[in-house]
Parts: sequence; structure tokens; C-alpha cells
Amino acid sequence: MDGFANLVSMMDYVVNTRRKRHITGGLLISAALLFAGLAITVMSVGDEEGEYE
Repeated sequence: MDGFANLVSMMDYVVNTRRKRHITGGLLISAALLFAGLAITVMSVGDEEGEYE
């Protein structure tokens, strides 16, 4: 739990301005959309493979 507290403290120090918070938020949203797209692709490819057998 101490490690998590250190992580939160560090993130609070790093994103201490509004501009940095917006940049960080944009990066997190982009990463989330990337992984969501990959998950949807993997799920749809798995369905197609079953149709050909």
C-alpha cells in the first residue's frame, strides 16, 4: 500500500499544472482507445476463424 501512495504522490507532483493534466489525460484516453481497438479486433478475428472450419 505504501508503493501505491508513493505513486499517487509522484503523479500529483508531475501533473501539477492544468496543461500537464490535459496532456496526461489525452495520453491515457489514447492508450485506452488503442487497447479497446485491439481487443475488438482480436475478438472479431477469433469469430471468423470458427466459420471456416
